[in-house]
Amino acid sequence: MKIHLIGVPSAGKSTLGQALSKHLGFAHYALDELAFVDDRWTLRPTSERNAMLDEILAKPSFITEGGFLSWTDDLFAESDLILWLDPPLSVLVWRHVRRFARHPWWIPSLVRFQIQSYRRPAGAGPAKDDPNQTRAGIMAALEPWRAKVFRVQRGVDASEIAAFLNRREQH
Repeated sequence: MKIHLIGVPSAGKSTLGQALSKHLGFAHYALDELAFVDDRWTLRPTSERNAMLDEILAKPSFITEGGFLSWTDDLFAESDLILWLDPPLSVLVWRHVRRFARHPWWIPSLVRFQIQSYRRPAGAGPAKDDPNQTRAGIMAALEPWRAKVFRVQRGVDASEIAAFLNRREQH
């Protein structure tokens, strides 16, 4: 089983990905580690990033998570299930504020980034490395893969997703 989690910032991708990894016993990969070389979001060279992604894709099972669109088509194609975490804006803003509470001076710009990611059309997002990283951009990018997309608009835990996978396998 190959699972990819996608969503805008603070959608819960990392939290659910780590929990699913423990619950299902699959390796978990955060795509931020492929995209960036450091904590200052310095982009990794494309050839190096693509080689790292190819290593993950060659594995028999995995859980990946990230909001990236410009270089993840092979990941979408290879995944058996794409979980689109799409909670309401109020939940996203609350999670963002809670996450960065120790840096209160960052909160206004981060909340603005969050709102722009949620509301802007595809191609007009605030992420300079991938302006399609918006809710609308994700929706458009997932269209070709809609048969394996499961959109989650509320909080879920790993056991709920595992039960969903079991029901899917039985049919």
